[in-house]
Amino acid sequence: MGRPSKGARWWFDKGQKKYFIRDGETKFSLGFGKEADDHEGRAERELAKYIAEKHAGDRLKIRNQDVGDVLVADIISKYIDVRITKWQLDYDGPPARQHEVEARLAVLLEFFGGMTVEEIDDDSVSDFIDYLDELAFQRAVAKAQARHDKLKRRRDYKPENDPGMEAVERKFNPQAAVRYLDDLRAAVGVAHKKKLLRHLVIVPSPKNYKPRTAVFTRKQVADLIRAAWRKKGMAFVDGNPVKETYIWRHMARFLLIAIYTGSRKGKVWRVSFADNKDRPWVKLRKVRTQDGGTRWRGTFFRLGDDEQTHTTKAAPEIEIPPRLVTHFVRWRDLGMDYPCEDIQGRAGDPSKAMRKLFKEVLGDDSDAVIHTLRHTAATWLVSRAELPLAAIAGYLGMSIETLVRRYAKVRKTDQIAIGHAFTQSRAGAEFDDDIVGHGSGLGRFAPQNALTETDRNKPEQNGEESNKSRNSSTKSRKEKKQAA
Repeated sequence: MGRPSKGARWWFDKGQKKYFIRDGETKFSLGFGKEADDHEGRAERELAKYIAEKHAGDRLKIRNQDVGDVLVADIISKYIDVRITKWQLDYDGPPARQHEVEARLAVLLEFFGGMTVEEIDDDSVSDFIDYLDELAFQRAVAKAQARHDKLKRRRDYKPENDPGMEAVERKFNPQAAVRYLDDLRAAVGVAHKKKLLRHLVIVPSPKNYKPRTAVFTRKQVADLIRAAWRKKGMAFVDGNPVKETYIWRHMARFLLIAIYTGSRKGKVWRVSFADNKDRPWVKLRKVRTQDGGTRWRGTFFRLGDDEQTHTTKAAPEIEIPPRLVTHFVRWRDLGMDYPCEDIQGRAGDPSKAMRKLFKEVLGDDSDAVIHTLRHTAATWLVSRAELPLAAIAGYLGMSIETLVRRYAKVRKTDQIAIGHAFTQSRAGAEFDDDIVGHGSGLGRFAPQNALTETDRNKPEQNGEESNKSRNSSTKSRKEKKQAA
């Protein structure tokens, strides 16, 4: 009797150094190995995609099915095919942060996959929120256990001083499900648009989460940069552990670039000094000044030539502020390939370390995240009344509508000027001629008598006569003084 099948699974081939999907006699390469970022997570997502497509099979070819006959796994498979695999047919570009979308779809597939679309209701969504909370709790427990195990491996560890694993609190966080349910709603919409579903199904969702409102002060930004620059710890250099070395200086550089340019996280930590086509880069050049000298200028290309443009994530090139140009020149002259490279010469996502930095400097109660740097840059720029909103929007890669909706409230000077227009500048006076004689009902604000063409000329004549009388009186006073 043969061994039972293990079912579909991902598998790493040590000989070929590539990940594969294995399912009985089926075996195919995923085209990447352990050199890829988040290689195991990516393999999990590819496996979920394979299972969804396998599970759906020929049912995706049946049109206008009832919502009680179509599984959620079917619509997710259809959504992956339309939105990710063959996006060129219906969309202007692939989804932004595609790996995050794929990860969320894998979680949706794991929970909702066996349900029919008809079963998506308040009860199933409530159960899904509990499921996400449990996943978050298990991750927190695993992290606490890992920290405790690391503590016990220290050379100075003593069992009698062991405080034990830190307690992990269960939390109810319905907002964590919002983006997952947005993806599920999009999958239902695609299935209906492609006539897989006969009717749309409303996907319940918690109330939209409120956007973060934290804004850094200049002192807080300075404190963060200083703390990152001075932070020491142990790091591996060329495979050897090095104690008391500066481990976060790359984050100090990240903070400077992020606050000066207001760019998104991925555009900052991936930036290069060379035009590699597949990542943002900085072009530095010397220009001649009017006094015959030279100075450095720079352009920040937020999008490499081979990168995909997203309509909702604009990334226009900008001229780099002079003070930041000076930093870029110095970092390049130090031999760096990437401004945000770490002690090992690699440029990596600083999210995890940045959370630790925020916690150390700002405290546990701070709700600051990396995106707060972009929010801060926008707030600082909008508060400067001399800067046009259109120019700020172009610099940040943000639509004017979004800029006005989110940040115009901080521009107090504009609001004060509008108030002055009513109280000091008599706003509306330029329309007096338009409302005369039309019974506008403006009460004391309306002109009492309509002026004829002859009447309109009288003030000018009266003005000339009054000027003549003032000049004659001034002349007579001078004559009296001379006589005295």
